[in-house]
Formats: sequence, C-alpha cells, structure tokens
Amino acid sequence: MRGESGLRYAAMSDLGGRERNEDAYFAGRVDGYHVFAVADGLGGHACGDVASRMAVAGLAEAAGEGLSEAGPAAVLEDAFQRVNAAVYAYNREMRLNAATTLSAAIVSESGRCWIGTVGDSRTHIVTPSSVWHTRDQSYVQGLVDAGVLSPAEAMLYPGKNILTQALGLETRVRVDLDLMEIAGAVLVITSDGLHDYVPESMIQGIVMASEPDTACRRLIDAARDAAGTDNITVIVVKNDCP
Repeated sequence: MRGESGLRYAAMSDLGGRERNEDAYFAGRVDGYHVFAVADGLGGHACGDVASRMAVAGLAEAAGEGLSEAGPAAVLEDAFQRVNAAVYAYNREMRLNAATTLSAAIVSESGRCWIGTVGDSRTHIVTPSSVWHTRDQSYVQGLVDAGVLSPAEAMLYPGKNILTQALGLETRVRVDLDLMEIAGAVLVITSDGLHDYVPESMIQGIVMASEPDTACRRLIDAARDAAGTDNITVIVVKNDCP
C-alpha cells in the first residue's frame, strides 16, 4: 500500500481461474496528479496481455507528456486514441486481433476525478450510502439500459462479455468521459473478473471497512469464492480529505 497527499492506495492482480494473466494496471503520481488504470486483454483474442500492457503504458506516457498543458480530460481522450492506434498498428503488422479494455482515472489534489472508459473494466466511486460506477460499453449494458435486464440479471447473462467497444480493433474508438468528485469517498477500479462476480453491495462493504491493501485482497478472495473464472485486478484508493 502507498500513501501520498491524502490518498492511500493499493493495487493487486490475480490469475483467478486462468493460466495466464491478461490484465494490467498502473497506479502512481504523474505531473502533480494521481493516475490509476486497469486494462483487461480480451479473452479469445491473440496477445491480450500485450494489448493490456500497451494500454497502461500508453496512458502513463500520455499523462506525463500532456497533463501540465492540456489538462486531464484532453489527456484521457488523447491517451485512449493513441493506445487504440498503437494496438491497431500492432495488429496490422503482426496479423493479429489483439484488443483490450481500459478504465482510467486522473485525480487532482482537491479530489476532482476525470475518468475515461473503453470496454467493461469499471471505475467505481463508493461512499457509505452509495455506489456509482462507469457504464460498460457492452451488449448486456444495452439490455440493462433498455429495461430488458436488471443489473442483477446482467451478472448471470450468457452474453455479458460481448463488448461494443475495445481498444485496437478499429481505427477510432469511442471514449466515455466522466467528471466526478472523490473527496471523502473510495475510488475502486476493477477488471470484469471482479465485478462480474462480486455484487456492488459486497464491494461497498469491503472497501468501506478495510484499508486499501486489505480491501484488494478481500475483493479478490470474494471473486474467487464466487467461482470466478477470469483474471481479477483491483485498485482501491481512499481519499481522506473531507
């Protein structure tokens, strides 16, 4: 666990039920901001581990080059498009179809949080009374939005892993951007190996009751106990500023 300027955070990744870990994450301080990200290489696609590592490395590089001038929202859009182009070019050169999700948060000292999402890795903001999370870019999310499925039913739906957007498969990608405040809240970023198996109420209970490193381990254990079959990656960030 690390602590910097009112933030305490930890990150963990686990093989889960897989033989290879195709998740990747970044957690650190870049040019006066805190930057956190989780990427999940698509199962069934070649070199998903390469794509996810390219995603978090590209995000960190873009943040280091642009935060002081362009600001977090512009950096996120640029970083996602840059990563998408890099993975797409890698695919053309290697004749592959590598792809990855990416959920990333850039946090200021005041607790303002800029979030970018492609795919179904999620950023959550958790308080004692609520859980907010980013909207998955997936087929099943469309069914939830249309009222066909409830969120609980979506966790059990056979097609829950069908994505409508991923990095590396097309020349451009649609990035969902959100602006939130995390002062006094807990920021939780996860791959679907966690949130596809652990309900929001359990995520909330664990992160509100535990220090970040303990929360990461307890969340991974909960996913494994729920018979999760995917890689599991989680970042937990506690902001002590009121």
